[in-house]
Amino acid sequence: MTTARVAVVGAGPGGLAAARRLKDRAGEGIEVLLFEKEAKVEYLPGTISVFLGHTTRGWWRRRLDPGGVKVQLGEAEEVSGGGVRIEGEWVEADAVVASPGLALAPERVPDAPNVHTFWDPEGAERASEAARGLRGGAVAVVVSSLPYRCPPAPYGAAMELAAYYRRKGRDARVVLTTPEEAPLATIGGGVPEFLSSSCAATGVELFTGFEPDLPELGNGRLRSRGGVEVGYDLAFVVPPHGRSPLLARLPGEGPLAPVSPRFESAWPNLFVVGDAAMTPLPRAADVAAAGGRTAADAALEGLGLSGGCEPHPPAPECYLPHGGGSYSKISLRYPNGLPPRARPEVSLEGPSEHLAAGFEASFDRWRKLSEGERAS
Repeated sequence: MTTARVAVVGAGPGGLAAARRLKDRAGEGIEVLLFEKEAKVEYLPGTISVFLGHTTRGWWRRRLDPGGVKVQLGEAEEVSGGGVRIEGEWVEADAVVASPGLALAPERVPDAPNVHTFWDPEGAERASEAARGLRGGAVAVVVSSLPYRCPPAPYGAAMELAAYYRRKGRDARVVLTTPEEAPLATIGGGVPEFLSSSCAATGVELFTGFEPDLPELGNGRLRSRGGVEVGYDLAFVVPPHGRSPLLARLPGEGPLAPVSPRFESAWPNLFVVGDAAMTPLPRAADVAAAGGRTAADAALEGLGLSGGCEPHPPAPECYLPHGGGSYSKISLRYPNGLPPRARPEVSLEGPSEHLAAGFEASFDRWRKLSEGERAS
């Protein structure tokens, strides 16, 4: 007999994990409603492959059919701890887990013929022809601001581009700019040095501490707010990321919504997980999934349907392309507790062509989750 309803907004890793955890722990005692815009969901790590023309966007899209969970399609317009407004209709709930991600703001990047914004497979598909068509000159991969989702990915995109032009025999210079003073400095554990040396080994020029003056891109100049200027013929921009409109009324400044260690927001019975949540953890798929499971446990406890559980420790793994089918793997574990109390243990592997199988396996796990199968 159903005694409560929990709404989950967003079918990314955090939302899917929350929905699955709710059903696994409460079974028929709870109704889980999953709200998503479309009947298909997209694997965002496929962005670089689409960008380089290795695959089409369609390869990374799968039907949404999480077994045992009701799916309601449409544009969510408002959330609170008491329900969700979707397509003008208010759907009541006893608790809500919101995983809307960060909102891309491509409109803040000037519209210029040689400037392209993307950070998802759809945008990568639009930019792909320009990237592959360049015969020579300087190409810039520009991280416009912090935070942004999938922090290692711009390094992979730049290294793939450099390898592509080298393989085609084209005289192209690839530069990467980032506002960080060192690549992924908050992770540490040798990752900043690894990314810097990887860029150097693949011929990518790295400019750190570079906050781009975006309006100047419309004038044909890639200039930092500190006055450093980099010449370019073609620019690919990771656009600014903002707070999801669904969470705009929550307290706090900036793109991220403040949450407790159990992902409780300032509003009762509303939990925020994934890239939109303000935590000291990296923005990665497994971090979002662990947050979804933690929020699901907290929601069930609040509804009196289960006992308390500790936050689920994430185990994020990032497969970073270096070009030519070679990948490296960045793994984080938290055996001593979660930040800020403890720092992660970091391990680095590769680059190696053998690690490509790990990237394919991560996609397969995501596919099974989105289609209601059990991941092995």
